[in-house]
Amino acid sequence: MVPVPGTLTVVPPELLNNDPAGYAWGVWHDRTPKLISQLKDAHPFSAAQRRALDDLLAETASWADASFLWSESVFFQRLLEAIGFFTQGPWYYVDPFAYLKAAELHDDAAESALTAVAGQHGRDKLLASAWGNRADLGFRIDRTADPEQAGLVADDSTELWAVLDSATDIVLVADNAGRELMADLILIDQLLASEPVRSVSLQVKPHPYYVSDATTADAVACLDRLTRTQATAAAAGRLRAAAAAGRFTLDTHEFYCAPWSYHRMPDDLAGRFRRASLTIMKGDLNYRRLAGDLAWPPSTPFAEAVSYFPGPVAALRTLKSDVVTGIDPAMITRLGGPVGSWRTDGSHGLIQVYVPAT
Repeated sequence: MVPVPGTLTVVPPELLNNDPAGYAWGVWHDRTPKLISQLKDAHPFSAAQRRALDDLLAETASWADASFLWSESVFFQRLLEAIGFFTQGPWYYVDPFAYLKAAELHDDAAESALTAVAGQHGRDKLLASAWGNRADLGFRIDRTADPEQAGLVADDSTELWAVLDSATDIVLVADNAGRELMADLILIDQLLASEPVRSVSLQVKPHPYYVSDATTADAVACLDRLTRTQATAAAAGRLRAAAAAGRFTLDTHEFYCAPWSYHRMPDDLAGRFRRASLTIMKGDLNYRRLAGDLAWPPSTPFAEAVSYFPGPVAALRTLKSDVVTGIDPAMITRLGGPVGSWRTDGSHGLIQVYVPAT
C-alpha cells in the first residue's frame, strides 16, 4: 500500500502493527478488545453475531505484519459484516455505534460547548473545528477524560485564511460525528457567509466506518441538535436554506471507506478535489490517508508529503496516531524530541496548508 511517491525520491516505510512501542500495537491489544466488549454489552446480538465478533477479534492477532491503515479499515468492514449490517435482515444498515454518537450529542456539556463555539469568529471557529477532532469516540474508548489541550504544533491558519479569501468552492471532508461535526457545521455556516464563497460540499462516509465517523444520518442529527440550541439555531436555519439553494451539499464516495491512502483515489474523486478552490481534510484518519500512513520524520515538509494532491488542501487535525509532518525542528525540541506521546495522546493539534504552484 506504499503510495505513489510523486516528487519524492525516497518514501518512508509503512507503519505496521508489529511494533510494541507503536501506536497500532495499543489499538489492537487494548482499544479493540474493549470496543468489542462494549458493543456486545450494548446490543442484543445473537449468539452467532457474538461468535463472529469474537472470531474477528481473535483473527486480528494474525495481522501483526500487516499495514496499520489497511488492517484497521478492514477490521471495521469485517465488524459490520459480523453483525449483519450489509445483509437483509433485522440488523440491515443499523449503525452499531449510533448509541455512542447520540450520547455525545445529548451529554450535559454539549449545550455549553455549542454556545461557546457559536460566539466565536474567524480563526477561533477554525480552531474549534480542529480541536473538535479530540471528541473521537473510538479514541476515548479507553479514556475517562480528554487530555488537556496543549496547543498547535503547526499553525498555517494565516495561510489558510489567505486561500479562503479567494475560494469560491470548498470541499470539507468530515471525520467524526457528534461535537466535531457540529463544530464543522458552524464553520461551514461562517464560510458560506464570506465572500467570495459560493458553495461548500460536506463529504461524509457512505456508511458507518470507524467508531464515530460521520454519515449523512449523523449530519442530519447534528443539524437537528444545532436547531435545538438557542445560540446555534440561526446557523442551522441558514444551513438548511443554503442546502435548498444548492450552496451547501452533502456528498459521499465509496472510497472514503476504502483501506487505502488518497494516493489511490479514483479519477472522479480526484477530479472533484481538483475543481475545488480548497479541500479541507478533517481529523486523524484523513491525515493518515492524505500523507500516507508512513514513518515520516516529523520535520518532513507537509508539502513534500502531499505534493501529489490534485488541488489546494488543508489539514485540521488533533494528533492521535504516529503520522505527522511539517513540524519545525525547534518545536520538535520543545516537545521533547521526534518520538513521544505528543504524537498520539490527543493533546496537540495542527493546521497545515498546501497550495500547488501555478
